[in-house]
Amino acid sequence: MTGELVTVCEDPGLVDPVLVIALDGWVDAGHGMRRAAEIMAQPDDGVLVASFDADLLVDHRARRPTMAIEDGRVGDISWPAIELRAVSDLDRRDFLMLAGPEPDFRWKAFCAEVGELVQRFGVAKSVSLGAYPAAVPHTRPVRLSATGTSPDLIERFGAPRGDLEVPAGISAALAKRFEAAGLATVSVWAQVPHYAAGSPFPAAAAALFQGLRVAADLRFDPAPLIAEGLEVSRRLDAAIAQNSGHQRLLSRWESAYDTSMVEFGAEIPTGDQLAEELERFLRDQDESK
Repeated sequence: MTGELVTVCEDPGLVDPVLVIALDGWVDAGHGMRRAAEIMAQPDDGVLVASFDADLLVDHRARRPTMAIEDGRVGDISWPAIELRAVSDLDRRDFLMLAGPEPDFRWKAFCAEVGELVQRFGVAKSVSLGAYPAAVPHTRPVRLSATGTSPDLIERFGAPRGDLEVPAGISAALAKRFEAAGLATVSVWAQVPHYAAGSPFPAAAAALFQGLRVAADLRFDPAPLIAEGLEVSRRLDAAIAQNSGHQRLLSRWESAYDTSMVEFGAEIPTGDQLAEELERFLRDQDESK
C-alpha cells in the first residue's frame, strides 16, 4: 500500500498491538521523550512497517539534514525520517512505535494516514510520550501526569487540574483522530524542573519508562538513565550549593513538592521566578569558567 504521504512496507502480523508515539519537536523538556525513544528503538531495530514522505511533511530549513565531511569532501547526508516500526520490549512483547520529527506541514492528512494504519494493524491502545517544564525540584522523583481521551487511563497518573487552553502538539491531533475511531489513548508527561529543562535530564526518560509500564505493560531498562541522572543531579547540586539564595529557593520547592504542592503563600516564588534565578546563576557560572 502506498499513499500520498505513506508507504507501507510490511505487515508485522501483531495481535492487538499498542502504538507508542514519540514524535520529536513539540514540548520535550530535558530531552525526556527523545532519550526514551533512543533506548526503546534504534533506527534499524525491529521491522519497518511504514515510512512517511518527509519531503512533504518536514521543513528541512528548520530541521536541516546532517552531512558527513571528510577532508572537505561531502559524504553521506542523513535525512529526517518519520517511521512506523514493530519493535519489542525487554519481555519480547511486540508493539508499534511511531517516531521521528513532528510534521511541520499537513497535520490533518498525516493524522488521517496514521488513523488508517492504526485500523489496518488492529491497534488496541495508543500511548504518546512527552515532558514539560514544571515547578518541581530536581532532588525529588520525577512526577508523571497525563492527558488524553480515555479517562480510565488518565486516572492512573493524574491530570492537570482546571481548564487550560494551550498550543497543541501532533499527539493531541492524533488522539482526537483515534478517539473518533474508538481507540483508547493517553499522553504520558514527565514533569521536569524549570531550571533543568533546557539540557538533558535523564530522570525524565526513566519516569516515562515507568509510565509505559503502567499504561501499556511495556518494560525497558532504566539502568543507563539512572546512572546518567545521578551525574546530572550531582552537577546541579554542586552549582546550587555555591549560592545560599538558590539553596533556600530549592528548599522551598522541596517542601512544596513533599506536601503535594500545597500553596504556601506569597513569599514562595513562582516556578518562572525560580527558573529565571537558577538559569541566570548557572549561566553566570558557565561564563566565568
